[in-house]
Amino acid sequence: MSKTAYLIDGMAYVFRSFFAMRSMSAPDGTTPINAVFGLGMTLQKLLNEHKPELVACCFDAGSKTFRTDIFPDYKANRGAPPEELVPQFDLCRELVDSMGIVTATCPGFEADDIMATLTDRLQADGCEVVIVTGDKDMAQMLKPGVRIYNLAKDDWWTAESVPARMGVRADQVRDFLALKGDAADNIPGVRGVGDKAATALLGAFEDLDAIYADLDRVETLPVRGAKGLRTKLEVDHDNALLSRRLADLDHDAPCDLDAEAMRYVGADSTVLDAFATKWGLGRVAAKVPRR
Repeated sequence: MSKTAYLIDGMAYVFRSFFAMRSMSAPDGTTPINAVFGLGMTLQKLLNEHKPELVACCFDAGSKTFRTDIFPDYKANRGAPPEELVPQFDLCRELVDSMGIVTATCPGFEADDIMATLTDRLQADGCEVVIVTGDKDMAQMLKPGVRIYNLAKDDWWTAESVPARMGVRADQVRDFLALKGDAADNIPGVRGVGDKAATALLGAFEDLDAIYADLDRVETLPVRGAKGLRTKLEVDHDNALLSRRLADLDHDAPCDLDAEAMRYVGADSTVLDAFATKWGLGRVAAKVPRR
């Protein structure tokens, strides 16, 4: 029987915890810890309910990545993170380490790229992979042996479930984002093309390249404004290609983790209890599996 590896989107759960939890402070009364506490409770739940044999938590290494190199406005609409969250990024990584979960970061790459890279590597080693995230963009990773688990909603995604949820196949999600854009990440897409038009295009064509190889056929599609749609595609051809590059996951992030390094054996009690005492995280530490 193959092992199942869990890859956790650490950044997604740090931000979710920060905005979901009320303000909390460490025993020193000054350092905010709401994101740390929320992440800890989330990971505690995962460890106890799913008992992963292999697990890693992936984080961004910083805001500068290869995507900002090719498009400086990538994610520029988000602005700086809240002041109270900034000191919690390092604490969240320390928390994960203290819980006995290996962490992964790669300068110049996002957590999503690390998860894509590790997914390929783990599958090559015969593992099934569960990507723990609430990010729909990661649906492009779904295929046999790879699932997505939204821990907050207890919701499982498979490649078979994507068309009903998003209107396109899992292997078309990247091109779907290239066409319609993604406001959350400031990916431009093709101006004037929304979800319905992007879905119609990918229902008629296999992918973005096939669309641009036969623009005459776009005018014959049974969608409102088909002739205007062709014009929009022609005008924003460069934006479509750029957007596909931004939405595409890099499967070659320089991360040296392997299945053996991800083996979960529980937390070192001395390390976890010291961290929990210092930062007032006794509720988190109480139910974390120990070695």
